Amino acid sequence: MLDKSFNYLIPFNEKDLIRLGNNYDGGYIISKKSLEKDNFLLSFGMSSDWSFEEDFIKENKLNKVHIYDHTVDLNFFLIRLYKSFKRIFYFKSNLKNFLDKIKELYKFIKLKNSNIIHFKKKVGNEKSSLSINLNDIISQTNHSGKMILKIDIEGDEFKILRDLYIFEDKIHTLIVEFHNLDKRLSEFENLIKKIKKNFYIIHLHGNNNTGYSEHDLPKTLEITFLNFKDFFHNNEQTKLKFPITNIDYPNHPQIKDMEIIFNNE
Repeated sequence: MLDKSFNYLIPFNEKDLIRLGNNYDGGYIISKKSLEKDNFLLSFGMSSDWSFEEDFIKENKLNKVHIYDHTVDLNFFLIRLYKSFKRIFYFKSNLKNFLDKIKELYKFIKLKNSNIIHFKKKVGNEKSSLSINLNDIISQTNHSGKMILKIDIEGDEFKILRDLYIFEDKIHTLIVEFHNLDKRLSEFENLIKKIKKNFYIIHLHGNNNTGYSEHDLPKTLEITFLNFKDFFHNNEQTKLKFPITNIDYPNHPQIKDMEIIFNNE
């Protein structure tokens, strides 16, 4: 059970939670109302899994996605394919794994003809040809309405979210995977409380790939927020135990999912 000092993380109830993406590391929880609010998803972080973005597109043929990930290109998938093939001869891989890598490569090539656009850019404030800041990204979308923003960029989320208040009127749903909470807990607490001035938490889930911190909080935590102005209707905070059956699944399927229990007595 978490200490009461973590009660600022207790989510507000939403009865329409759904999962987009696979039942592993690529899935995230949102409110169904988010899909009805607008048709644009801005996504930071891609790697080899964009099942969340694919499911978003399946919800509505008019939906559009912009993904930013500077680590991904054709060579990224060719190298994964080569390594899988090589490991077969050392009995460290199998034919199924190799065929999965071929499917990954094929899916990436097909992105060019879909409503998902990948930008090989690093999201940040660094001045380089590979980097782009949040202001330029949002301007580049040419989207006049509000959007969903999903962030999973291995620790750089702290830099990006410092300027979130500037764009609060452009974002109706925010999904973030926070990393290194065993080392950045104070920074995390301050950032969450700042975000909560305009957004409220509706769901959280611990990533079981990294385990717990000494405070019993997962070192990596996925949180979904909704914009107060767009969605809040006197919601209550009664969900005190996670994960939620049939919605949450372990990021690593062979490791037990992480329990989060709030102390609200």
